[in-house]
Amino acid sequence: MSYYSLEAEQAALGSIILQPDLIYESILTAEEFYHGPHQTIFESMEFIREREKKIDLVSLTMSIGEKIQDVGGVDYLSRLSQSVPTVANFLEHEKIIKEKYLLRTGFNSMKAIFNDGADDPNTLAAELMGIAEFIEDHNRGTDYFKHIKDGVMQHFDVINDKKYNGKPNGASTAGKDLDDITGKWKPQTLNIIAARPSVGKTAFLLNNAVRNGKEGLTVAIFSLEMPDLQLYDRMISAECNIDGSRIESGQLRDEEWETYTIGLSELAKLDIYIDDRPGLSIQEIRAAVRKLKKKCPDLIVYIDYLQLIKGGKKFSNRNRNDEVGYISSSLKQMARENDCPVVALAQLSRSVEQRQDKRPMMSDLRESGNIEQDADTITFLYRDDYYNAETEKKNIIEFIVSKNRNGRTGTAEMVNLKNYGKFADYERYQG
Repeated sequence: MSYYSLEAEQAALGSIILQPDLIYESILTAEEFYHGPHQTIFESMEFIREREKKIDLVSLTMSIGEKIQDVGGVDYLSRLSQSVPTVANFLEHEKIIKEKYLLRTGFNSMKAIFNDGADDPNTLAAELMGIAEFIEDHNRGTDYFKHIKDGVMQHFDVINDKKYNGKPNGASTAGKDLDDITGKWKPQTLNIIAARPSVGKTAFLLNNAVRNGKEGLTVAIFSLEMPDLQLYDRMISAECNIDGSRIESGQLRDEEWETYTIGLSELAKLDIYIDDRPGLSIQEIRAAVRKLKKKCPDLIVYIDYLQLIKGGKKFSNRNRNDEVGYISSSLKQMARENDCPVVALAQLSRSVEQRQDKRPMMSDLRESGNIEQDADTITFLYRDDYYNAETEKKNIIEFIVSKNRNGRTGTAEMVNLKNYGKFADYERYQG
């Protein structure tokens, strides 16, 4: 089986020379050509297109410049245009070139995986899933448009479900005021919760996860920092209102045992899945989410935390910011392809400690990469008593929504009942 077609490449390039406007319709990239001279010729065509000039033998020759002999000279360019009797089959030639490119890329990627060796079957499966996703993403058709008639009917179905069937408008957070600002966490969105260590990120995540489970959602938690038993300690403490230290030590009072057993049975009813493998790659997470989505359509995904995710072997010798940027964009793609909210915790850099006002801002996102760009919402947690022992805001956490792609920004306050790892709305707690 051949992994390239020189004939299709020649026909595609010759068609563009014959009918230059085809370059504006082309979905090809230079790297998708197998033949090196053809890559150079197509790059020159793209260069001319970007400058809004007409592609012909003269402009191509000038654009290719000193490399003209490397591509076969002017004679070869002329033969390309003469070898195509009609441009009617241009789309078919493009399709052949793209398919051959995907076959080559898939084959070479799999060869590299097997040459490097995989640590375990799960890693191998995730790497292969990454290849499959790449091929699927690049093997789509060219007709992406949806007619507004189809779109508005889809919109009607969504609104009708919300109004008459009680379908929730997104996944709730642990606080009503925060819901009012964010509009809840919607499907296909990436939501970042960021704070310095020990402010309450994980406790907030678990409060949300339990609430979502009670709403009927399936909850997936990827805990890269903490083993699952510690998460259970925290969830049980918050659910049963039992001091976390007694849960951890097992020294429950006699009167707490009944509350504890009832709380366990209530938590066991929730559709919550926890994956506590450390050092997960983004490919492994995407593979696990895709598998869970197939059997649990109403899904929300939580990740603790973003900077602990690995980008895969291709980032072993590359800049960490690039790797985090790749991970954040992959999380956004994961939210879209699985039609679910993704909520990822993130660490803040120490730069926040160097300012007089310690409230976080966008520039404090550690190894930020593209996080600010990819996220639909970014919420910072701030505890004044973390820095100021004399503050009047004891056990109060500010939730600073600094980015909200589809709504307003603002600050909500919640009470942090630290002994129980529990959050409560400030006004209702005061009342």
